[in-house]
Amino acid sequence: MEDEKLLVLIDKYLAGEATDLEKKQLDQWYQQNSEQDAVWHTDFDSEEELVEKRMLYHLKNHVKATRPKVFKLNTRFIQKAAAVLIGVSLIAGYFVVEKSKKAVKQAMLTASAPTQFSENKFVLLPDSSTVLLHSGSTINYAMHGNVRELKLVGEAYFDIRHMANHPFVIHAGKVKTTVLGTAFNIKAYPGQNVTVSVTRGKVSVADENKHTIATLLPNQQVVYNTTAQKLDQSNIEAKQTITWAKADMQFDDMPYKQLAERLSRRYDVNVKFKNQNLEGCLITGRFTGTESLELVLKTLSDTMGSTYTIDGKTVVLDGIGCN
Repeated sequence: MEDEKLLVLIDKYLAGEATDLEKKQLDQWYQQNSEQDAVWHTDFDSEEELVEKRMLYHLKNHVKATRPKVFKLNTRFIQKAAAVLIGVSLIAGYFVVEKSKKAVKQAMLTASAPTQFSENKFVLLPDSSTVLLHSGSTINYAMHGNVRELKLVGEAYFDIRHMANHPFVIHAGKVKTTVLGTAFNIKAYPGQNVTVSVTRGKVSVADENKHTIATLLPNQQVVYNTTAQKLDQSNIEAKQTITWAKADMQFDDMPYKQLAERLSRRYDVNVKFKNQNLEGCLITGRFTGTESLELVLKTLSDTMGSTYTIDGKTVVLDGIGCN
């Protein structure tokens, strides 16, 4: 389908003016694109606009809110919306990377996921890479020359932004993992084996003597015994290694106020309600656990018909509520 015609159809659909035939054409287009990767190639002048239109179409078509009491979030929607946002970020990646290059040079960061709530913590690094910390884990990030370096104690899922001139090195236990841009999980608790699992991209794993012990591609894993200096490399289903990520982002009939408190701890923000009638709304949701704060808020807001604003570390939620 031509891009200009596609945008016209999506606009008509969102305005509630599409005919049954046009809805069918749009649905066929969506189904075809759902089977493809998250990045779509097009000659349209504004590729980002096309991706955003697709996201809006999916929001309206696949997320159903049940009023007045319980709001349910669609897992398939969340995964697709995340893929769409990945597409948008890649399309606009040049601008983000240029901004990141300036921010990353003098940046240092320390973060930990407290154990008292048994919850994971989402961390945005100065270079726009993201880290999801398992409860009780700690990271220390710093820039040394042109190298982005991070020390991990515990377990974390990384989604590293590609910066060709700034390799990313993770020190975990007695193992060093080097990447340019990829997504992977590392488990490195004191006194235990170090496990590296790759979901996207390519990583190089070396021991403390800088000897490369493995080069991993998607759905590959290495378990390294740091005492015996032995390794076991295997093919895996990588997504199974990060099931821990979604543990505290799946909830049933949870009051919005309680969920807001959880989001505050997870994303290190202060979430406030402008309309207190929202606080008691019950929400049932299934997130993957690797979503950004903005994607989570957008999903919740579009599902519930509410709004949100982000100002630094403060998030304000507003809407009519569910009473």
